Amino acid sequence: MASNLRDKTVSGIFWSFLQKAGAKAISFGVFVLLARLLKPKDFGIIGMMMVFIQLSQTIVQAGFNSALIQKKDADEEDYSSVFYLNLWTSCFLYLILFIAAPYIANFYNQAVLSVLIKVLSLTIIINAFSYVQQARLVKEVRFKTLMIIHIPSTVLGGVIGIIMAFGGFGVWSLVMMQLVTNLAFAIQLWIYAKWRPTFAINWQKAKGLFSFGSKLMISGIITSVYNNIYLLIIGKFYPLTSVGYYQNAFNVSKTPSTLFSDILRSVTFPIFSSIQDDNKRLKQGYKRAMQQAFFWICPAYVLAGVLAMPLFQLVFSAKWLPAVPFFQWLCVVGVFYPLNVYNLNIANVKGRSDIWLKLQTVRRIITILAIIAVFPYGIMALLAVQAGSEVLTFLLFSHYAGRLINYTMFDQILDISSILLLSVLIGGIVFFLNGMLTPLSAFYRVAIGVIVGGGLYWLLAQSFKLSSFIDFKLIYRSKISSHLLSRSSS
Repeated sequence: MASNLRDKTVSGIFWSFLQKAGAKAISFGVFVLLARLLKPKDFGIIGMMMVFIQLSQTIVQAGFNSALIQKKDADEEDYSSVFYLNLWTSCFLYLILFIAAPYIANFYNQAVLSVLIKVLSLTIIINAFSYVQQARLVKEVRFKTLMIIHIPSTVLGGVIGIIMAFGGFGVWSLVMMQLVTNLAFAIQLWIYAKWRPTFAINWQKAKGLFSFGSKLMISGIITSVYNNIYLLIIGKFYPLTSVGYYQNAFNVSKTPSTLFSDILRSVTFPIFSSIQDDNKRLKQGYKRAMQQAFFWICPAYVLAGVLAMPLFQLVFSAKWLPAVPFFQWLCVVGVFYPLNVYNLNIANVKGRSDIWLKLQTVRRIITILAIIAVFPYGIMALLAVQAGSEVLTFLLFSHYAGRLINYTMFDQILDISSILLLSVLIGGIVFFLNGMLTPLSAFYRVAIGVIVGGGLYWLLAQSFKLSSFIDFKLIYRSKISSHLLSRSSS
C-alpha cells in the first residue's frame, strides 16, 4: 500500500510538473514577446477586467471540483449534476457581466472596457464545459493526459496572440489569446477524458457536494476580490500605466510560486485524501513536500529580487523598468505563498473547509483594514501591505491548520528556517556583487549573479546537509536507478 502510494505520488508529480512547467514556460515566453510588442496600458486594461472574470469563475465552480476529488465514492450522478450546475451558472453570470459591462467601463473611465468585457467573459461559459472532466482526470492522477491537453492549447493561444500583436491589434491580442487557449483546452478535454454528462441529475447529491464546496466557494470569492483589490484601487485612482506595471510584475512574480504550489497541491490532494485519517503519514508527507518546494522557491525569489533591475531590462526592455519596485515587493509574497497553500490544503484534505473559510476571512479582513489605513501613502505602501499580509498569513494558517495533523507553526518555522537563512545570505552576497558589476550589460549581470548565487547555494546546502537537499538527491538517484533497471531489463 505504501509503495503504491509513493509510486502514484512520484508519477503524479512528474507528469504534473511536465504539464504545468511546460505550459508555464510557453506562457512566459509568449508573455515576454507580448510585453515587448504591446504597451503597459494594454496589460493594465486586461488587469482591470480580471477581477470580474476570476470572481465569476469562482462562483461557477462553487468548490465542486475539490468536493468531487475529495469524495471517495463519487459516481455518475455526482459528476453530471455538477456539470449542469456549472453550465447554467456560467450562462447566468455571463448575462450579468454583459449587462454590467458599460457600468464597469464608466467606473474606470475606460470606454473600451465595455466591449472587451463582453467578449472576454465568454471564457466563463467555455471553462464551464471543462471543470468536471478536469476534476475526473485529477482524481485519477492522469496528469500525463492533462499535459498532452494543456501544452498544445497554450501554444495555439500564444501563437494567435503574438500574430495579432504584430498586426497592431493591441489589447485585443491578449483577449483573443485567452479565448483561444481556453476553447482549445475545453475541446481537447472532451476528446481525451472520454466522459459525457448524462441526465442522471441528483439534487440531493449536488446539495451534499455543495455543503463542502460552498465554503470553498465563499473563500474563493473573498480570495478573488482580495487578490484583485490592488488592481481595483490602482486602476481607479492611478494612471493606467501603473496598472500595467503592477500586472506585469505580478505575472512574473507569481509564475514560479504558483507552479510549485499547483503541482504539489493537485497531486497531493487526491492522494492524501485517501489517507486523510492517518495524521502521522499526512504530517510526514506535507513536511517533505513543503520543504522541497521551499528549497527551490526561496532562493529563486531572493535572487530574482536582488537582480530585478538588470533582469527586467534584459527580458522586457527598458520601458518596463518602473515595474521593478513592484516586483521586488511581490517577491516576498511569492516566497510564502506555497506555504500558505499547503496549510490550507491540510484543512481540505481533512474535510474541514470551515477552517479554510474562517482563516481566509480573518486574513482578508485584517489586510483590507491595513489597505484602507495606508492607501493615502501611495502604491508602494499598498505593496508593502501585500507582502506583510502574506507573512502574517503564514503565521495564522500554520497555527490553526497545522494543528489538524499536529504540525505546529513552530515546527514549520523550524523546518524552513535553515533554507530561509541560507537564501538571505546568498542574496546579500549577490547584491554586493551586482553593485560592483554595474558597468557591465544586463545580460552579464544576470548571468554572473545567477551562476554565483545558485552555485554557492547548492554547495552550502550540500555542506550543511539540508534535509530537503538530501531528499532531492534520494529522489533523483531513485529515478535514475529505476530508469537504468528498466532499460537493462528491456
